[in-house]
Amino acid sequence: MTDFARLYYYTQQLLIFSDVLDDPPGQAFVRLLQGLALPHPNPTQLSRDYARLFYLLAEEAELYHGEMVGNGWQNHLLDRLLDSRGIIARKAQLVFRKPAASTATQLVVIEAEYPLGMGLISAGGHDLTRLKALYQLNATELALKVRQLTDNADLPAWSAFKGLGPADEKGRESRRYALKKALVEAKDWAFLLDELFTFYRDNDPSEFNRFPAFRWRRDAQNSQGGRFEPVRDLDDQRFENLVGYEKERNIIIANTEQFVAGLSANHALLYGARGTGKSSTVKALLPRFAEQGLRLVEVMKNELADFPLIVELLRERPEKFILFVDDLSFEADESSYKDLKALLEGRLEARPRNLLIYATSNRRHLIKEQFSDNAQLGNDEVNAWDTVEEKLSLSDRFGLMVTFMTPNQQQYLAIVSGLAEQAGLELDPEDLRRRALRWELSHSGRSGRTARQFIDQLTGELGLKQAKE
Repeated sequence: MTDFARLYYYTQQLLIFSDVLDDPPGQAFVRLLQGLALPHPNPTQLSRDYARLFYLLAEEAELYHGEMVGNGWQNHLLDRLLDSRGIIARKAQLVFRKPAASTATQLVVIEAEYPLGMGLISAGGHDLTRLKALYQLNATELALKVRQLTDNADLPAWSAFKGLGPADEKGRESRRYALKKALVEAKDWAFLLDELFTFYRDNDPSEFNRFPAFRWRRDAQNSQGGRFEPVRDLDDQRFENLVGYEKERNIIIANTEQFVAGLSANHALLYGARGTGKSSTVKALLPRFAEQGLRLVEVMKNELADFPLIVELLRERPEKFILFVDDLSFEADESSYKDLKALLEGRLEARPRNLLIYATSNRRHLIKEQFSDNAQLGNDEVNAWDTVEEKLSLSDRFGLMVTFMTPNQQQYLAIVSGLAEQAGLELDPEDLRRRALRWELSHSGRSGRTARQFIDQLTGELGLKQAKE
């Protein structure tokens, strides 16, 4: 058996640290070793696999914030090990970080005997021995082998990348670096299982610690069936910048405040006319409550079937999650609404206390109704009322329903005036009123969105005029 074949078999033998290789660079690394392990490697495929891995490692290493340890692959492997979300890491966080009895948000360290059983200790040692062997792979020797098999004489190794330099995050980076160096210097990584456990206990690697908002992305190749993609450039809505609908927003704020405090709260449906600020209201919850552990996860309507999976992945997290479904409605012939109904109320399994659903819609009844539904009530269909009731029952399962009505002219002008004051526009009130009404007539009617668009346009026009003077 060649060294490359042995290393490939190691990648297939991981018991509890398999997530270390469950990312694009890790999977590319496995494919490359698999190709090299063949009795007669395919040169074309080998070139593709090496190029793919080289690119991923180069991209990560050259943009790396922090002090790298080893070459591109070695530093990547160490970081993946320290960011593992496997059973040992999850147990470390669950055993030592639990809600205190006095308050739902405070976290305390629980006194406990060493919580890992011998089975987990043995499996951890087994995997760490193999991961160390993967770490020790000589990048130059591998590149030389690929050169020979692909007739690519000047193929470089992944051993000369240079990152962006240290970027310490409140001491977190220094501790990571120290543990990475300890792993490099250790003869047997299995002896550092205790140090890893302690690191996992004190350093939750989850992106939920670093980002307040996420999108759910279905991913068949991901071992979990999907992933939470951080939203790195948030639409920064804040309640102090939203004008109008204060009564409606206060209802949502109060419900959310109960939720993050660990008290009873309801799923919420925000429905009403388009452009009235329903989505902005939900987004504005993050600046208000993110520091108290609130996280927002946007889920598309076509991903409703993933709700059970999403719930299972979030159930044990200490944060509070709002699953946000924007512009929710269903056509008469759609049946996917049943997945949402079951999650709102109807499953045997209790809803996690750290999860709510907030949805926005332009429809009070979320499922499109047709005259044919009413016509059925006059025929001989025994279950005709059942058909109608089935469609009406979805919105009823939201415990909180808040209506955002189309503003009348007075309310619309009040919103315009408030936004103009925020923007610092110095304009005669009568001139502002006249312009706002003219804008409303030539656009999509009265709404908070129309008012915002008008103020944005007016701010730009006045700014350009001033710049030319």
